[in-house]
Amino acid sequence: MRLATGYQASRALHLAASLGLADLLAGAPRSGDDLAAATNPHAPSLRRLLRALAAFGVFREEEDGCFALAPPGECLRDGAPGSVRPLVPMWGHEDFRRTWDDLEHCARTGETAVEHLFGHGDTFARYAADPALGAVSNAGMTAMSAMAAEAVVAAYDFAGFGTIVDVGGGQGRLLAGILRATPGARGVLLDLPSVVEGAPRLLAGAGLGGRCAVVGGDVFAAVPEGGDLYLLKSVVHDWNDERCVAVHGNCRRAMGDRPARVLLVERVFPERMEPSPVAQSHALGDLNMLVRAGGRERSEGEFGGLLEAAGLRLLRVIPTTTPASLVEAAPP
Repeated sequence: MRLATGYQASRALHLAASLGLADLLAGAPRSGDDLAAATNPHAPSLRRLLRALAAFGVFREEEDGCFALAPPGECLRDGAPGSVRPLVPMWGHEDFRRTWDDLEHCARTGETAVEHLFGHGDTFARYAADPALGAVSNAGMTAMSAMAAEAVVAAYDFAGFGTIVDVGGGQGRLLAGILRATPGARGVLLDLPSVVEGAPRLLAGAGLGGRCAVVGGDVFAAVPEGGDLYLLKSVVHDWNDERCVAVHGNCRRAMGDRPARVLLVERVFPERMEPSPVAQSHALGDLNMLVRAGGRERSEGEFGGLLEAAGLRLLRVIPTTTPASLVEAAPP
């Protein structure tokens, strides 16, 4: 029943984030009437929403009937450490919900819901063409990169790399985290022009404007040359095998004769699925690729085959404290 009704809790959480309830509760507990006055919904109905999310541990109902933030609710605060606030509007967005509602069609045909519903085979081109949708997606992806940065830096030694090229790196949150932890390195950020538009401001705010170049381009056309490490976070899972080999091949050509590395930050599927929270995260991530982008999550052996087809050799898979692992590769 928890699985069958999962969308109900998701919608309640999305509404709470849309109303900014966590930010309103950041200072002290408040009554449902007080919160209703601040957000303008129907007060008795808002109290029912608050009680529902208290049942899931997001909020806490006090003895006097007021509501306070529980620890998970702190993660809904805008700008709080570990905040997932930008991710909730993304996953609850009508565009994402509609594609998941089309899961049956995707499973029967192999076609993405984005293509079936909207007549567009490229999810990321849609983001570029629709600024409002693109902003929601970019904010969510930026938040995921910020969350990943600490885990990636803790799991991998970047000290030996002079130039780190972040291929498909969004607005540079992950690269910024790596550069802050690796004072001797410089960075190059590559993504679509519409995606990297806000990157210079973000990098300058982090004190990294002079250490990181920003390049607007297409990862399938070419990637910047001269890198010591080519970093790709959550890039290859968006695409089919042919497109993945193309991106890896561009990285291999950009290396030239340099003793460079490729580092993928991706979920690595187990050879056999067993029930666990991490496995659930992997499996739902894989279905999300089915309905939205046409890509997939892959096992270690599958990553090895794609890298080999692009002239690279898988060296090792390094786990992190997140569901993602690091897949390291180099020229043979």
